[in-house]
Amino acid sequence: MAIGLLCTAGGLVLGALSASALSVVGTGEVTETEPFAVGDEAYALVLDQAIVPFDKTDATLTVESDQELFIGTANGVDADDYLTGVAHEEITDVEFPETAIHRTVAGDPAPVNPPDSRDWWTHTDTGTTVSHTFDLEAAPQVIVVTPAAEDGSLADAQVTLSMDVHEVLGLSIAGFAGAVALLGVGAFYLLRWWFGGFRPRPRPRSGARSGQRPGRAGTKAERAGTAAVPSAGPGTGSAARGTTGGAV
Repeated sequence: MAIGLLCTAGGLVLGALSASALSVVGTGEVTETEPFAVGDEAYALVLDQAIVPFDKTDATLTVESDQELFIGTANGVDADDYLTGVAHEEITDVEFPETAIHRTVAGDPAPVNPPDSRDWWTHTDTGTTVSHTFDLEAAPQVIVVTPAAEDGSLADAQVTLSMDVHEVLGLSIAGFAGAVALLGVGAFYLLRWWFGGFRPRPRPRSGARSGQRPGRAGTKAERAGTAAVPSAGPGTGSAARGTTGGAV
């Protein structure tokens, strides 16, 4: 019974973990948040890569707009120094596959210098649709998206975060298979223990009730009787016939 209980408990735990992983990342190879629009007052969109609560995979930030956009990555110190006192939208948390939680930080409508005037960006790009894919195992940086033109705006730009989860999907399927196997083994041992209580037991014999062992007791009695009767030899037979004849 103990083996059955352990296997059943292990199967339930493994199945719950696999279901939890699928509920977080979904059933596809890529999971993404629902898009949200940048507020009218925000000059920039900011994402600190360290807030994405996963590792051993890649994530991508994508921003789409009707206007030309600038995207750049930098260390946190330079990015914070550049946007201090400037109105921007900041992604504070990520909940795959639901939404990216964000908040608006009030400030000036724009910084003194445009973003392309800075030389500390580690990666830059421009376009009406900009994106940046980053390794969650690497040292985290800050992603900043702004209008490319000085008179441009980031208002109503659509923001989406996506993440590669094909390994999570495979591990979840393997986890479900292992859970089914453990539950099957557990059910086998538990049913074996359960039906063992209904198995008929042999009724003891009468000799066993009196404390005697019937087979050997009978054998000893037969041996004693056989030993008491002498064997009938030739002389014994003649004496018996003579005695009978004399009486007649």
